[in-house]
Amino acid sequence: MSRRFSLPRRGLLLGGALLPLAACDDAEEAAPAPEPVRTVKLERLEPAAGIRTRTFVGRVGAVRTVEVAFQVGGRITEMPVREGERLPQGSLLAALDPEDLRLAVQEAEVQRSLAERTWQRNRGLSPGTVARAVIDEAEAQFNLRDVALRQARRNLEHATLHAPFDALVTQRLVDPYTVVAAGTAVLRVQDVTELRVAISVPEDLVAVVGQEDLLEVEAILPSRPDLRFPLTYREHRTQPDAVAQTYQVSFGMPHPEGVAVLPGMTVAVRARYTGRAAPATELTVPIAAIVTGTPPHVWLLEPESGPGGGTVRRQEVALGAVTGERVVVAEGLQPGQVIVAAGAARLREGMRVRPMDAQ
Repeated sequence: MSRRFSLPRRGLLLGGALLPLAACDDAEEAAPAPEPVRTVKLERLEPAAGIRTRTFVGRVGAVRTVEVAFQVGGRITEMPVREGERLPQGSLLAALDPEDLRLAVQEAEVQRSLAERTWQRNRGLSPGTVARAVIDEAEAQFNLRDVALRQARRNLEHATLHAPFDALVTQRLVDPYTVVAAGTAVLRVQDVTELRVAISVPEDLVAVVGQEDLLEVEAILPSRPDLRFPLTYREHRTQPDAVAQTYQVSFGMPHPEGVAVLPGMTVAVRARYTGRAAPATELTVPIAAIVTGTPPHVWLLEPESGPGGGTVRRQEVALGAVTGERVVVAEGLQPGQVIVAAGAARLREGMRVRPMDAQ
């Protein structure tokens, strides 16, 4: 005998009513959360007076660095120099044992004398006694012996090395009493007739960097910030750096009295515009507003209706000189635009932001 089971009618109605409610809950859980509004610091761009003074990091160098070598081989018997020593032009750097070279000179003198006597004797004989070819051969032998004597004397002179300029001995490449071949470098020296200071400058400064009536340049030593040393333009490269797009410029600097300045040290280089060289106006932004990349960019505010908020969009920029906590923007921005001055690293295209002072 089969039995039938049935739910109460009231239960069916209640269950049917709960199904739409459960579906609504699932839809609410599936809906994405609204994107947060970032709080940032905003700044309206205003043109400022052109920067008249710029500061760069410079590296001290020598006019040139050379490795000196003997033009003849032999054993080094003298090297009266120390690394780091400054020597005036003409000072003795090193010397070879001259004994073998002196013997070579004596031998060449004897052979030349013998060849000369043979030639003169043949010339003094009566015509027809000696063939003309023999006389010519004797003359040629005399000339060859004369050349050999001059070469031997020249080799003896090259047994000593002297400073070709006011030199700073940077490194001894061999030790005394070492036997060296001709052309083997024995010392590395630097020309310190004057010091050279190299800096990297942007393209807007290259046009006036060599004109002393438009730009004054001076060096400041970290050890003596109270002193200023004027720099004189020497040369610049016309090929920019592949990454930074800056140009290397070299200046001459006299040796400061009482202050040790050596090649390889760093100095602060201050370039000051004079007269019409200074730019009239320019835009600067905080360094924190720059998002690094290739190329760098800032975030521009696209205002919305309401108290100062809006969305941001990426704007690529070309940068100029850095002054303190700000950097010059050469291209990409216009006066009156509003940028994100702080908090730029957390943003992305189209994100909504509000200013820090918004209530």
